[in-house]
Amino acid sequence: MNISDIAQKAGVSTATVSRVINNSGRVKPTTREAVMRVIKENGFIPNAIARSLSVQSTSNIGVIFPDIENPFFSGALYGITNVADQNRYNVFFFNSDENVVKEQDILRMVESQHLAGIIITPIANLSTVTKELLEGLEKKGIPVVLLDRDIRGGEFSIVLAENEKGAYLAVSQLIREGHEKVAIIEGDPLNRPVYERSKGYRRAMDEYEIPIRGEYMVRGDQKSDLAYQMTQKLMSLQEPPTAIFTCSNMMTLGCLRYLTEHNLVLGRDVSLIGFDDISVLKVIDFKLSVVDRSEADMGRIAMRMLLNRLENLDGEREIEVLPVKLILRGSEKFLNRK
Repeated sequence: MNISDIAQKAGVSTATVSRVINNSGRVKPTTREAVMRVIKENGFIPNAIARSLSVQSTSNIGVIFPDIENPFFSGALYGITNVADQNRYNVFFFNSDENVVKEQDILRMVESQHLAGIIITPIANLSTVTKELLEGLEKKGIPVVLLDRDIRGGEFSIVLAENEKGAYLAVSQLIREGHEKVAIIEGDPLNRPVYERSKGYRRAMDEYEIPIRGEYMVRGDQKSDLAYQMTQKLMSLQEPPTAIFTCSNMMTLGCLRYLTEHNLVLGRDVSLIGFDDISVLKVIDFKLSVVDRSEADMGRIAMRMLLNRLENLDGEREIEVLPVKLILRGSEKFLNRK
């Protein structure tokens, strides 16, 4: 017999059997008893090599993020490592660089790395290849937790934020300041957070009965350079917007770079609210209004979800949605109101 046989007879994953054999990781007492009973009944004796591989597989977890330069993901990684350290897990980080082919290559490779589990922010929520790769990992006893983005049709534990509510709060605030020409710099609509934030923008405009103008809805990506170009496009219109809502912190940085280079002052010449706070701007006391959430908390929750899945691979999937809050620092003001 081997570990897979024991796992099948006990009705658990091979990873759970490995943790029982090595007395490592978290396993429910009833599950441990069931595995030990099968081991004793079948006279199973694990060899040293198998034990060595098992120890490796139960102490390392992989984190796959699309852009480590994005402050959101570095904050989330901090939260993950915080909980991982407390539970004696090592964290191996992989950067997919917003490239779905690279992401899939990483997923094919991690199986050979003896990882206990995976936390991932998937790039494309409609990618059937990514979905199948993640499901394949779970079938082999490597649980998966999604952070911030989802995979359509997938049944994975996931941590999200109140994206639609955050955008709705931001755009509603701009409208209450007197803005009617409100633009949005959004991203790929197949990216769940972007889709939900765009939905929040539309809901606020509809509720205040302000017509949505197509030229005020421009599409960037998760990098700052395209947001710079989209801000240029908006401000070059015959009737430029008086306010802009940006759907991510990297978009906000690109927008700010354009405004700064063209001597446009926030709260005077144009107003701006961004999604996600930017710590470097707080350090220099830059008065930017934002929709804020705790990226570190999202990372901590994702790691705790993974620990739960490691303890019970066959347990129910978890979904948690973190609250957001609107922080007003003055960049939402409309001082040139006529």
